Amino acid sequence: MKILVTGHRGFIGGHIYNYLKSNNYEVYGYDLGDKLEDVKYYYIIHMAARGLIRLSTKFPYEYYKDGLDLTIKFLELARKNNSKFIFPSSGSIQNPTNPYSLGKKNAVEWIKLYGKLYNMDYYVLKFYNIYGENAKKGAVYLFTKAALNGETATVYGDGTHIRDYLYVGDVVKLIYDIINNKIVPGEYDVGSGTGTSVNDLIKLIEWVTNRHIEYVKKDYIVDEADNLVAGNTVIKDPLPLSNGIEKVMKCIESSKL
Repeated sequence: MKILVTGHRGFIGGHIYNYLKSNNYEVYGYDLGDKLEDVKYYYIIHMAARGLIRLSTKFPYEYYKDGLDLTIKFLELARKNNSKFIFPSSGSIQNPTNPYSLGKKNAVEWIKLYGKLYNMDYYVLKFYNIYGENAKKGAVYLFTKAALNGETATVYGDGTHIRDYLYVGDVVKLIYDIINNKIVPGEYDVGSGTGTSVNDLIKLIEWVTNRHIEYVKKDYIVDEADNLVAGNTVIKDPLPLSNGIEKVMKCIESSKL
């Protein structure tokens, strides 16, 4: 069974690719700018995309080319080879306020259309805030790094907005279940199911690291929802946030050695 992971040099795609590789799956990688091998894949796990939402307002066309346009390219590959298609959506598509979120929402519509027209099996995974080792962005990483390095962090808004934080290892387990036919095709919320405000996240990171975090508050760069939490998550028994923060802390500390 040949599996393609796009975005395999990125954060989430990298974790998925490395897990499959280490467990002896026949896995191939593709990232932005690579030449695609002429292989018929059983699964296409399409994780490649530009990820910084705030930058999408500055580079809308580039986010389209590396987002929706690229997704349709791999949808076509899946259609021609009768591949099963796995795609990460975003909790932010509920109310798109930027090119990144709109592109994700449009991509889901295209995937559902391909499923209907061509009888394609697909998995749309609505990711919330995925964090973990080797991430170089996101609130958990940035605030933990600030705590450990004595840096000043930035909070956009007043810190009361609530997000759902899920450890990347739980995403890898989900992908494993999918490719082992434990989950049927469809659309799924992928989060912890628990909401945490940014202010409370900072307090929790301070407790885990035993360090104080200095921060400044700034206005939102793009409009953001007050509350984004997975309503009916497919994830069972997610790793507690405090345990995940500890893993991120150890990763950051080890990278200094």
